[in-house]
Amino acid sequence: MTYGRTAVLGVYDERRVKIVATLGPASREPETLREMFEAGVDVVRVNAAHGTPDERASLIEDVRAVAHETGRRVPILFDLRGLKIRTGPVPGEETVPIARGSRVEVVNTPVPTTPELIGIDYPPLFEFIQAGSRILISDGLIELHVERIEGKRAIAQVGRGGPLHGRQGVTLPEALIKGGSLTQVDRDDLRWGVEQGVDFIGLSFVSDAADLRFAREIAGWYSERPPALIAKIERTEAYNNVRGIAFAADGLMVARGDLGVQMPPERVPRAQKEIIKVANEFAIPVITATQMLESMIMQPVATRAETSDVANAVWDGTDAVMLSAETAVGHYPVEAVRTMGRIIREAERDGPIRTAASTMLLPDQSEATLVVADAIARAARELADEAPVEHIVVFTLTGASVRRVAKYRPRPPIIGAAADEDVARRLNLIWGTRGTVVPIEENPDHLFQVAGESFVQEGLATEGEFALIAGSLPMTHVSGRTNMLHVRRLGT
Repeated sequence: MTYGRTAVLGVYDERRVKIVATLGPASREPETLREMFEAGVDVVRVNAAHGTPDERASLIEDVRAVAHETGRRVPILFDLRGLKIRTGPVPGEETVPIARGSRVEVVNTPVPTTPELIGIDYPPLFEFIQAGSRILISDGLIELHVERIEGKRAIAQVGRGGPLHGRQGVTLPEALIKGGSLTQVDRDDLRWGVEQGVDFIGLSFVSDAADLRFAREIAGWYSERPPALIAKIERTEAYNNVRGIAFAADGLMVARGDLGVQMPPERVPRAQKEIIKVANEFAIPVITATQMLESMIMQPVATRAETSDVANAVWDGTDAVMLSAETAVGHYPVEAVRTMGRIIREAERDGPIRTAASTMLLPDQSEATLVVADAIARAARELADEAPVEHIVVFTLTGASVRRVAKYRPRPPIIGAAADEDVARRLNLIWGTRGTVVPIEENPDHLFQVAGESFVQEGLATEGEFALIAGSLPMTHVSGRTNMLHVRRLGT
């Protein structure tokens, strides 16, 4: 697949929204990975909740090897599990019937489940529930209404019943639980991810910006250049604090599955739009996730509703859409990636999706250098709309200047020219961007010539095409100083 090339000026023929694919047993084999990469996967997600550290390390090694073989820079998102509250066991492979309208006792230890007694493996449980609280089990399929607390047990009426398996997830929708975003298990996983050199850490159970600052501090203990942090918006508290979280994070994820348990499902579409809007405004990438092509776990084609769902996420302004079980355990992982790509291309057929948020000024206008850099990013979009340029080339040290340009959704694709591989890989999560490595040097004319030749050799551009170049003069190792726009033919 060739990115960022148009046969005729103005024809928009390559997708800008990225595809994140979760890896698992269905996509474990290198040959399947290769097919998925060739089908269009931009980012892979590895879930900390599954597999042993050795198994995950082997998977990461395979991802890097296959990415190298296929000539692609594929960043790795390592998703932490966060606080997981679960019910007690059920003997054997059986289920326990929990009858609607019945009353059950709930305790805060993982005792075996019976029709009259449900144990929850969370010792502080009674600090967070009271009469009137709801307890949701198994993604909300079973709902308990707490009537009263008697010592170390709660008496609850079953609002929604059904068969209950062992070790099912428990949600406390009204509970203001702090500290769940970085449990001891998460800290161990965070260190492991940093040591493995993953590109992004997905932070679960976030409540506010303090969770991001704490996680960044912990990651900094293990590396001078730790992974970027993606805050998963999956709790009502996180949604209510989304602007502060966006300011502290390197990206957001609309975690619709958990969010749809924490709040009424009918509120999730509005929440999705608001979260994407905030990310667009703050110029950070946002991933829309969960059940996007759920039916493709078992069948080779998506439903019409799923197709509309993906397209609407594109029209909302998302940077990326994510496949979860579809590629982790589904029967058709490669077909799911191809289907996602086709939907995105059709949604983008008339050009880049520019939402109202993508035209807003960056919220932080306190520093003169940032104001100038933001103005240049807007000017790049306007100039690219009018001039016959096929690419926007952005030279960057950290990726911030690329995010600013991508925020305004320019017509031509963006080539992010980074100084090192780590930054170049991370750029491939950003809307409309392909990352590559170009060593920084002081002579801008020579730099532009060498960079153009490199883009042509990599297949990112064609020799002689016009590019709009954004960067800083003089070229230095200090980030955040974008001050230049320049038009040049590539490879000359």
